[in-house]
Amino acid sequence: MRKKLVIEKVERKDRRLYLINDHPPFSLEEARPKGHMLVDSDHLSFIYILETDEDFIYVAIPYEFWNDVKQALAEEAAVVLKSGELELELTSFKEELTYLIENIDGNANYGEQMEQAVKEIFLT
Repeated sequence: MRKKLVIEKVERKDRRLYLINDHPPFSLEEARPKGHMLVDSDHLSFIYILETDEDFIYVAIPYEFWNDVKQALAEEAAVVLKSGELELELTSFKEELTYLIENIDGNANYGEQMEQAVKEIFLT
C-alpha cells in the first residue's frame, strides 16, 4: 500500500533544509528513507519515497519549494523531513534529484509543464 504526505512548508537552519508537514494523517514513527525519488508531473512535485514494513510513503515536494531545494543542493545541505518532534534525514536526496533533473531536461515523457518547470528552477 502507499500513502502520500505533502510538504506544507520549508525551513533552513544549520546547513539543513527541513521539509515540514506538522499534521500527517498517519504515523511516521516506523518510516525509514528508501533513498529513491520519483516525479509527479501532474502535480509538479518531486516524490521522495519512505518505507515501513507494510507501506510506502510518498513525500511530495511541490513546485513552490523547489527554489529552496535548489539552494540546499548548491549548499550541499542535508535534507530532512520534519513532523512534530520527528526528524528523518532523506538519504541519497541530492543524487536522486540530480539524476531526475538531468533525465527530465529535454525529455518529453515527463510532460511539457514539468520539463519547463524544472528548466526554470534548476537549469538556469
